[in-house]
Amino acid sequence: MNNILTIDIGNTRSKFAIFDGKNIINSGLFNPLGDDLSRLLYKYPTIKRGILSSVGGKVDYCLAQLKSIETIVLTSETPLPFKVQPEARGQIGADRLALVAAAFELNPHKNNLIIDTGTCITYDILTQDDRQFCGPISPGMKLRFRTMHEHTSLLPLLDPSNAALKLLCDNTVECLQSGVIQGVVGEIKEFIAAFSNIYNDLNVFISGGDNIFLENKLKNCIFANSNFLFNGLRYILEYNEIQ
Repeated sequence: MNNILTIDIGNTRSKFAIFDGKNIINSGLFNPLGDDLSRLLYKYPTIKRGILSSVGGKVDYCLAQLKSIETIVLTSETPLPFKVQPEARGQIGADRLALVAAAFELNPHKNNLIIDTGTCITYDILTQDDRQFCGPISPGMKLRFRTMHEHTSLLPLLDPSNAALKLLCDNTVECLQSGVIQGVVGEIKEFIAAFSNIYNDLNVFISGGDNIFLENKLKNCIFANSNFLFNGLRYILEYNEIQ
């Protein structure tokens, strides 16, 4: 059986996953400017098709290493199982399309809100009549921490933490952690409530690297695993195979 290669080039990291059917048999980080992809294809000669999502550029470097396989570069012009918001064509990030596709596969023909908590936090709607609409974009947790550090003289640079959050804090670190994480939680709750007023029986998917800091703070949400985007890419590739 042939394997497929899914590639996600993000703002900060580049990742791959190799599928055998719907099962991931290998995944990890790679350097898009090196020869990592060539090495993968040599190691897995059963890979015949691939799909690439990029919001961080470097597409041509990757395609140069993928000449031996049929590769789709995901854009809003790629055939998709849902209709993309017309105004967003040519502007919506490929990663958002992949996440919407993952939600479509799991929960088709229903109202879904897909929230990605990466470098930026993005909100996308997939309606019960299979239409995608772009929602707000806001800074992610690490971006908020970095911004406060870079635009002040004394605030330290922190990463998100699972430590208990306080409203009355004992030190600067607690103040920063509480402000950023509880601020993000409050933002997400507010957007969920706003979208729920528009769309009935709304299912909420939350994906992205900052999931682990949100799981115990948001109720009635589906917390997607780390392969959610890759599964969306796989599904789009399968969809294009039968067109």
